[in-house]
Amino acid sequence: MYIYLILISLALTIQAVEKSKLFSYRIIALKDYDFFNQLQIDKTMEKPWLVFFFMEHDLKSKDFIPVFDKLAEEFKTTNMYFSAVDIYENEDVRDRIVIQTYPSLIYFDMNSLIYRYNGEFTFEGVSDFVRNEGWNKIQGKKVPKEINYWKRSIRKLTGFVAILIYSIIFSIIAVICYFQRRSHSNLLKKIRRIDIAQQNILEKKNKYMKIE
Repeated sequence: MYIYLILISLALTIQAVEKSKLFSYRIIALKDYDFFNQLQIDKTMEKPWLVFFFMEHDLKSKDFIPVFDKLAEEFKTTNMYFSAVDIYENEDVRDRIVIQTYPSLIYFDMNSLIYRYNGEFTFEGVSDFVRNEGWNKIQGKKVPKEINYWKRSIRKLTGFVAILIYSIIFSIIAVICYFQRRSHSNLLKKIRRIDIAQQNILEKKNKYMKIE
């Protein structure tokens, strides 16, 4: 039992270490329990934040990680924090900020208004957005006061229904394949029996011919 717990702790530690290697020290990794306090949502911020919302196993997110690191290095002298949030692990942040696609890039100004970047996820695209203060061309919105648990429930229910539908389809396909295979096997057995019967008839015929 103790060995099992030690192994789980070791696995979680290794996973945490691996995650910490995703970004350089210039990127502040935030989670559910500290995101809103760090950004000082609903208060006047010390600095604006540029937050990268990603899904670790998403190919497009993985491709943008080194680009975001490079951006943080490029704009290290600007009056802005660079941060990243894994939306798979941080459900409260995802649902309150309303992250529907990933990767997503959001600029939080000092008055807690959010501006969603809608350009290309390239170094040049985001560089222009930061350098030219592209958020001034976008309509800023207030961060919702609380999580919409109704939408969260709908999303989870939709996911559950999708899994259920896929399971039913898979089961139907499996049953069809089973009966097709069984039918094919029975057909082969019948053909084999016919072959054996024909062989017996030929043997008897040859035997009678020899007797005559």
